Amino acid sequence: MRTLALFLTSIILASCDDGYVTGDAQGPPGAPATTELLSAQMEVVADGLIIPWGIEIIGENEYLLSERMGDVYHYRDGQMRSLEGIPESFTVEVAGLVYGGIMDVSLHPGFAENRLVYFAYVNPQGLMSVARFRLGDQHAEDLEVIFESDSFSIGSRIAWLDEDHFLVTQGVGGNPYPEPGPQDLSSDAGKIHRLHADGSVPADNPVFVGSTRPTSIWSYGHRDPQGLWVDPEDGTVYSHEHGPLGGDELNIIRKAGNYGWPIHSYGVNYNRTEVTRISQEEAERTTVLPIQFWGEGLNVAPSGLERLEGSLFPEWDGYFLIGSLPQERLIGYNAELDDTVILLDDLGRVRDVAQLPSGAVLLLIDTGSPRRTDSGRVVKLTPR
Repeated sequence: MRTLALFLTSIILASCDDGYVTGDAQGPPGAPATTELLSAQMEVVADGLIIPWGIEIIGENEYLLSERMGDVYHYRDGQMRSLEGIPESFTVEVAGLVYGGIMDVSLHPGFAENRLVYFAYVNPQGLMSVARFRLGDQHAEDLEVIFESDSFSIGSRIAWLDEDHFLVTQGVGGNPYPEPGPQDLSSDAGKIHRLHADGSVPADNPVFVGSTRPTSIWSYGHRDPQGLWVDPEDGTVYSHEHGPLGGDELNIIRKAGNYGWPIHSYGVNYNRTEVTRISQEEAERTTVLPIQFWGEGLNVAPSGLERLEGSLFPEWDGYFLIGSLPQERLIGYNAELDDTVILLDDLGRVRDVAQLPSGAVLLLIDTGSPRRTDSGRVVKLTPR
């Protein structure tokens, strides 16, 4: 296990901004942002969490919370309890931050009838996996691991396409990332996977060159996607991901799409050396370019993705809400208007966002380190 931890530490260190910036390379400026602070009342509805990662809404006063350190919590009517029966996970600490462990948690679309809950985590062997269970009376019942990848994940999100198909992201980071990696179709690293509800591979998944059958890989060339949202009207899949310096981006995910990492990015490495190895013309021809990217000036480092619809903040309906980790902000982005707005500042590390049935907004605040004296928490936003 120590050997595994040292190996993963070496990879993750390549993903961290250590503040040491040299060289002359600089990417394009990216999307500008205006500041139009949300007039919101903030209420802490749950706290005491250690590095929370995902939130999933069951009802107005009931939801599930995942915590990197190995717990899934059931919050109901002001009471929060850790579920029994969650399997052991693996974490590694690098530069004061914790990676691995339990990441996203998601309800099956038929949860009201089947009580099925899915979560992505790094298992004790250091491999990103997906498990599911039935939510009982504070127990994870009938738990089974339905998918195991061949590599680690810095961040994983789950989103449902329909009752029998879901997507799960597998982030790798890297500045640069050691090969093989996201461009290697024999590796699960840096991919978005599409699976049946039971974890099996759908027959209509892509068959890539060099293979004779479909695999779990739906798209590739991803660096670290930590936001995933499916439009309930037309099924369009949106995903944002951490880029290198000045290269955070929002993508529309397409079947068999190559999203470029690490051969193309609008950002640069943290030492200001070039990332891109191909021309813009070749990138346009061979990769799927982002619909938006945010440059070095904004430094989003995005996590969590939710588009407001029918919210208590009607002026922001149609905007994606995006957490910003290092800037401790809530960002709004409207794809139709091509408008990026800083909505709230000084929040703490916003790890995930969700909208309640009432239209109120929940923010999951991640402390980043188990040694921080302030705890992770859930903050509810309502109009002033």
